[in-house]
Amino acid sequence: MRLQLPIVLGGLAVLLAPWAAIRGDAPPPAARGLPPLVDDPSLPALPTRSPRNANYTIQARLDPDQHTLQGSEVLEWRNTSGTALSTFPFHLYWNAFRNNLSTSARGEGRRAARSLDQKEKERGYGYTEVRSIRLVDGTETDLTPSIKYVSPDDNNPDDRTVMQVSTPSPVPPGATVRFKIDWTSHVPHGDVGRAGWVHDYFFIVQWFPKIGVWWKGAWNAHQFHPWTEFFADYGVYDVRLTLPKRGFVVGATGRLQEKTDGADGAETWRFMQEDVHDFAWTASPRYREKKARFDDPGYPPVEIRLLYQPEHEHLADRYLEATKISLRSYGAWSAPYPYPQITVIDPAWSSASGGMEYPTLFTGGASLWAPRALQSPEGVTIHECGHQFWYGLVGNNEFEEAWLDEGFNSYHDEKAAALALGPIGWGRRYFGLATPGRGTRGGWPVVAPGVWIGRGEGELSGLRRSGETDVMARPGWQYRNAEAYGLNSYGKPALSIQTLENLVGDETMTRILRRYARRFRFAHPTSEDFIATVNEVTGRDYRWYFDQTWFSSDRCDYAVSVKTEKARTLEGYGDAGPDGVPFLTSPRAVPPEDKKGGVWDSEVTVRRLGGVRMPVEVMVAFSDGRTIDESWDGQYRWTMFKYRGPAKLVRAIVDPRGKLAIDVNPANNDWVDEDGWSRRASLKWSARWMFWLQNLLEMHMLVG
Repeated sequence: MRLQLPIVLGGLAVLLAPWAAIRGDAPPPAARGLPPLVDDPSLPALPTRSPRNANYTIQARLDPDQHTLQGSEVLEWRNTSGTALSTFPFHLYWNAFRNNLSTSARGEGRRAARSLDQKEKERGYGYTEVRSIRLVDGTETDLTPSIKYVSPDDNNPDDRTVMQVSTPSPVPPGATVRFKIDWTSHVPHGDVGRAGWVHDYFFIVQWFPKIGVWWKGAWNAHQFHPWTEFFADYGVYDVRLTLPKRGFVVGATGRLQEKTDGADGAETWRFMQEDVHDFAWTASPRYREKKARFDDPGYPPVEIRLLYQPEHEHLADRYLEATKISLRSYGAWSAPYPYPQITVIDPAWSSASGGMEYPTLFTGGASLWAPRALQSPEGVTIHECGHQFWYGLVGNNEFEEAWLDEGFNSYHDEKAAALALGPIGWGRRYFGLATPGRGTRGGWPVVAPGVWIGRGEGELSGLRRSGETDVMARPGWQYRNAEAYGLNSYGKPALSIQTLENLVGDETMTRILRRYARRFRFAHPTSEDFIATVNEVTGRDYRWYFDQTWFSSDRCDYAVSVKTEKARTLEGYGDAGPDGVPFLTSPRAVPPEDKKGGVWDSEVTVRRLGGVRMPVEVMVAFSDGRTIDESWDGQYRWTMFKYRGPAKLVRAIVDPRGKLAIDVNPANNDWVDEDGWSRRASLKWSARWMFWLQNLLEMHMLVG
């Protein structure tokens, strides 16, 4: 009999699955409009072009059968350092896949976990081998003999992701030099990293020798680590891609300039883009194409080009609409997208290239069954398109301060999706397929009708679970593990920026972000630059806030407790009589008029359980409908508010307006009299109940 409940519930879930999936296609409730674009003449003028100090002309030929690239590039580089330089580092990112001793492979343990036979091992590896590098200045000086590999982050002698060359004489400040580089690459399989191939799908990113960035008085060229991303200077890209004539559809950074047929049966696509810091491309004969135009009033027009998998045709319009949502909202909150085009890629199902950003191109990701209520592919599309603003146009150092793009973007994508799409539905997927090294993918979606989850719940859960593991302001490869990287690059900064908005107000926050985005367009800002912008716009010093959130691993956790009782009457010895002896009194009889209510004494204790000190508001409510608002600076470990009156205290809330988005346990912020009901406290128990039910169902599925 005890198995009947899981059997019934499991059967009910299966029966409801098709209906729930269809029901999930209904538009979510409470969708609202997006903020209008506002032009503020007090803001800094937008730069019309980048410094263009790293310009690439590239020719590459792909052999899709051998999975190889033959490449040649000319890098025109201008010395903006203010000092003469004679050593130059170049990123060779694909050497992260060269062998099992690279820093990236050691960090992931990828090969041992994913590869079972020799063929599988061989197809997973990839590399970039520089055949020659020459300095071109009227004559050509061969720099190939000076090549050496350096590992500035961990001194790993087996890592070849950073190559360094030396010139015979220093390049003076302000001078421009040209490097001509020929290389061969083996494309890794697409399930081992962001780049690679899967069948006839090719996604080619971080694929050419790329010079480091002279930054803060030194070269900044970090190795490829398991979960960190990238950093580069802005320039102009002129790229020719040659592939065999097999019906390939090609998408890339920039706009297609021309397509030509070669005498050898090959086709060449030429793409160009100015004022970007990277170039990515993809090719597959399976791609289907759909275009749309974003031309809202006040925004520069943008052509949206979507390349999608045939099985996802029913999701094409949702991809395009989500891209428009992102362009519209991010443009209003920072500054409009300046390029005339953007390319959206729906990646092949078994590749690891989904959910990534590159200049004027990004990848989404979708399942065959995608109820609208779950906001997929909308969520990932809004996020990755949003990176065109935070990473693309404002080019922070992703190696060292990933939160400046991932955190800002996560904060913004949640706002954009909430305004345009409403809340996210609650659901799970069943019967997914296990893939090597990629976990379970796909599956049939079951959406709970009428159940919606709050945004930021996942980030808050991670902060509660492991927020004290690392300080957020830390280079990405130095976090304890991938979970810590994700929390401190995405979740914690997003919650901290939302909290900052709650403290300064949304209008002030918009002014902060607009000023920051305009001032540092086509530049490389740091956390200190953002903090300075906050202080400038608000006219106040918020260093105290960032010291506790970005530069500390302390938790923010405030809690409230209440003691309330009928006021006591005197019992015991009272005043002294004429003889100097105190009277012994008996309990006073309660007057008839006080039996219904009486006088109540209440104590509200607010505690700071974590290390983060924030000013907080406290709201108390009484049975007669009266409310009192209190405030506390939050500096000491606790404070107490006392009340006496005819009405009973029935509720007390610390942070009643939810300003502290980083508070790890909102459930203990709310106390309610036992005759009442607390939404915040009930969330904790509701979540536990759902967790128990979920595990009960899954256990039933395992035992048959």
